[in-house]
Amino acid sequence: MSENMTEDLSEDAGVVETTTYDRNEPLSAAVIEAVADAADADPAELGARLYDRIDPDALDNLFDDRHNGMPRGSGHVVFSLLDYDITVYSDGHVVVRA
Repeated sequence: MSENMTEDLSEDAGVVETTTYDRNEPLSAAVIEAVADAADADPAELGARLYDRIDPDALDNLFDDRHNGMPRGSGHVVFSLLDYDITVYSDGHVVVRA
């Protein structure tokens, strides 16, 4: 598996939600939406704040192009929110696992 590609999710029973984020909107908003979908809840009523787990501004900027305009390499970040493990990949995928 390439580091820039999400793993094959078809065999992972722990995955409860996957989404691809639109790079024209904040990544933090896509994460909240994905967790809300997984929890079958309204994003405003999740009962957890993203900034208690990860800095939303840092998350929003994590995969942005470098200051010189060059794209960042591949990678991902993993953190927990509520009872979910969230993995955000540089290729645009957000994966929520129970």
